[in-house]
Amino acid sequence: MTRISLGKQNPSNVYIDSIYNEYPLIRMVRTRVPSSHQDSGGFMDEGAVVLFSFHGKTINAECVSSRALARNRPDRYGSVADNEGQNIHSLQPNKNHKDEVNQLSSSKGSKSAEKKQPRQVGDIKQGTIAKFMRKRTQLVGFETGLNKHTQYAIEFLDNAIDALESWWWRKKRKPRIGDQLDPEIVKQIRDKLEGKTIDSIARSKKLEKDAKAGRELNIPPRQKETLEDRVKRFRKFLVPFRPLIRKNEPFAVMKLTEVHMPDLVAVDDEEGFKVYEFTCFDNGIGMVPQDLEKFGIYLASSKSEKLRQTRGSQGFGAPSAFSDAQNTTGKPIFTVSKRMGSKQATVADFYTTTENTKDYVGGPERMKLPFKHGTYVRLNYLNIQYRRGYADIYAEMASLLNSHVTIIFIDPYGEVHIYPRRVKKFPEEPKYAQPHPASIRIGEFQDLLRETKERTVRSFLTKAFTRLSSNKAKDIVKAANAELGKRHLDKIKLSSAPRSLSKVQVELLYRAFSSEDYYSPPTDTVVPVGEEVFQQTIKMAYHPDFVTSVTRKPTSGKGLSFAVEVCIAYGGEIEPATSAPMVLWRFVNRVPKLRDNSDCATWKACTMVNWKNYKLKTFDNGIPRGPVMVFIHVCGAYVHVM
Repeated sequence: MTRISLGKQNPSNVYIDSIYNEYPLIRMVRTRVPSSHQDSGGFMDEGAVVLFSFHGKTINAECVSSRALARNRPDRYGSVADNEGQNIHSLQPNKNHKDEVNQLSSSKGSKSAEKKQPRQVGDIKQGTIAKFMRKRTQLVGFETGLNKHTQYAIEFLDNAIDALESWWWRKKRKPRIGDQLDPEIVKQIRDKLEGKTIDSIARSKKLEKDAKAGRELNIPPRQKETLEDRVKRFRKFLVPFRPLIRKNEPFAVMKLTEVHMPDLVAVDDEEGFKVYEFTCFDNGIGMVPQDLEKFGIYLASSKSEKLRQTRGSQGFGAPSAFSDAQNTTGKPIFTVSKRMGSKQATVADFYTTTENTKDYVGGPERMKLPFKHGTYVRLNYLNIQYRRGYADIYAEMASLLNSHVTIIFIDPYGEVHIYPRRVKKFPEEPKYAQPHPASIRIGEFQDLLRETKERTVRSFLTKAFTRLSSNKAKDIVKAANAELGKRHLDKIKLSSAPRSLSKVQVELLYRAFSSEDYYSPPTDTVVPVGEEVFQQTIKMAYHPDFVTSVTRKPTSGKGLSFAVEVCIAYGGEIEPATSAPMVLWRFVNRVPKLRDNSDCATWKACTMVNWKNYKLKTFDNGIPRGPVMVFIHVCGAYVHVM
């Protein structure tokens, strides 16, 4: 085997494995380069080709990497010298070397001719995630139907509660609030929203009955609004909630109103459909102007980059809601937001585009508005007639495990649902968790290697993962090197740069990494509701004769920590349910889950309990029946992917 050094431009050693063509002037060889000798760019890789031409005692080398071959662009490394003193000219040339040289020159001519030909254009086009999702909002729950009303409530109420918690955690001087919301304030708000002279419940039931009978509701007249008009409506919207704003009470409001069908929507094509105006406001932490610019952009999220117990993480909810609203009504989105500590709010009227950007039709403008901090969103969407038992149930269930905030929902028939704050204490802020080795797959491992800023393999392993010590990193590298030695490949050093590892080295390193045993992940990243708060909330909401709860100690599965807690209430004001979903209520990270019951592990676990031992009858699917309610909460980072 001949060893040739590539001189000053690349001091790496190229080992010639085999000579494919022998010419007296030109030789082509296939190379194998040890990973320890690769340059930082990884140019000299396995499978590269080197073209050598000999001129006396000087050898000119043209090195073409496998990647360069793929793009038809050789990279030159300059001249090199024979460092082993071998007489290259003594190699026997092919007998037909002249013909081969002629063929080579003719091939060069054909290549130059190919270069003159026009560049071909491929058929594959690259789109954007926004363009893909614009026509597929049903993938994230915005399909036409009663659940669509619920999906709007889910996306924006979750964001509102997240903002309220962020405000509380970041505020150094906590506001003084009572053990629960003052009932007098609740009465004031209800009077302003419903009016004192009309029985609001009777009125709302009559409106619902009229709507089912096909009679038109008393809808406000259609008006063209400027940005100033929208701001005036926002000021008017805040009036009933001033007692909450003045006292720094954490609250979120959702309002659903039926409005006139826009001119852009063909009435004949959408017979039986209605247009609804959805409004959501919270007095949470608010957004700075830079964050408000990203609000509604796909994959833009404050929670998607880190492993933490959150209500959502993908950055798909609000953008998909905006897409559905624009698809069905053609109306822009109106937002107002003021960051905690800021003197002015940012107001904007915009459309989101298929390029995943925003097209502003009003603003963004900075102005003073009568609230301290928070976010307001207003949009319009098309759907079938609203019916109780969906969005209102979601608001009710969300209030149970988020009893540290007040939730208000106003339905299209004017009925006001107020779920006041029932506890004083906010939950602890969840800690960020590092990935546990047991939860990492080969693709994620490769991505982490590419993206890491660590300079050595040892620091990468110990800092990128939890429960992985320096000694454990040493054992992993040792096990990987044992396999590399069997294949006569270069070994990995603990001081090697992570990006310098070859494909085979990465694969064997991951094999050793995933074969080790590790301690369970830390459980301080899990924040459950707690037995005391759980029981107190259910007692105040349903006044049962009997209630009990249990919170299990956090455990782990697939490298992810999680906790399970259950509360059961019986008797009192609880009425016997007519269906199983009205008995068992499931929650993930304090978020109610109202769909896909049969596929849920907690649902299956509940059906496996022998409820007859407790003198309870069951439905056909095994869920208990009678004046009983069961609440199951699973919490932890990324529990939705387990």
